[in-house]
Amino acid sequence: MSPRFDDRSTPELPADLTALLPHQGSFELQNDQPGKIHNWHHHSLDEELFVLRGSARLFWDADGTYQERDCAAGTWITLPAGTVHGSLAGPEGTVYMIRPRDGRTAETTFLAEQDHPHPTPTPQESAA
Repeated sequence: MSPRFDDRSTPELPADLTALLPHQGSFELQNDQPGKIHNWHHHSLDEELFVLRGSARLFWDADGTYQERDCAAGTWITLPAGTVHGSLAGPEGTVYMIRPRDGRTAETTFLAEQDHPHPTPTPQESAA
């Protein structure tokens, strides 16, 4: 088996998007449909997220207390490594980038349901 190579036109890479790239390494561009839930989890590295389109509710545990924030396009989020959190895409969905520290790939650990520190919000609660 061998790789396949095709010639295609190169799309423009906007300067605003290029500015989000780490000095070295990569970032992830995430597209979540309306109501998509990323349940309680944590990462091995600090991560930065930037909401590009739509909205999302970020929820997290802060020393045993449930916290949440609705994040519209233009919101920059800094998540320290080990922060137990999750997200819920808004009614129009959300597009956001995830940039782990130094452009490396973070290890993500999802918590078993019995280990969730708080109930997970639902799309119906997000619309309220």
